[in-house]
Amino acid sequence: MSDSQFVGWTAILGGIVGIIGFVAFLLLFVVGEPFGTINDILSIPVAILMGPLIVALYRLNAPNHAWLSLFGLLAGIIGFFATAVGSALLVMGRIDFEQSLLPGIGGFGLIGLWVSMNSAMGVANHTLPRGLAWAGILLAITPTLALVAVARPGNIATVLGGMAGQATASPISPLVYVFVVMGFISYAGLPFWFVALGRLFVAGQPGSSLAPISA
Repeated sequence: MSDSQFVGWTAILGGIVGIIGFVAFLLLFVVGEPFGTINDILSIPVAILMGPLIVALYRLNAPNHAWLSLFGLLAGIIGFFATAVGSALLVMGRIDFEQSLLPGIGGFGLIGLWVSMNSAMGVANHTLPRGLAWAGILLAITPTLALVAVARPGNIATVLGGMAGQATASPISPLVYVFVVMGFISYAGLPFWFVALGRLFVAGQPGSSLAPISA
């Protein structure tokens, strides 16, 4: 198996696990536990499986955008690491749900930043299909904006609690609910984007810069 195929299959598997995790996340609001715990646990293998793709996209774009691709590499690594660590600590009972939102939302935001940067470079350098690159940009808008919400995780916790049927102590702006729903859309869509990108690597098609990461 070539390096490109390895990157592709790990990305596809990571995307599939991410899709299952999102389904578990939805079932949390309908059924309750243990689906929340399942979602938290599944974020750990997703982070591990996305590692090769993070490095591959860096190597794909570095010849044309050395510093920007390096920044994207760091954002991707830190983002997936933060979500995995936050989920692991939550599952082990070391932190509570609201505390887990800091690495969870922050990590999700950095993942969105990583996706948006690599998608933008893919458009500029023609290293990714235009439709796939623009889909990445659109899906990454809300996660990237979520970096701002890191300072107010309590509001997100209240909205999620309200969506789960819990009483809220104070009214929350409708815009916050809109933001959370848009975040759900991105959370659901990004794993499919990972699968599509993985299929591209399996086929050996991401642009002329793919040669350095092929066997």
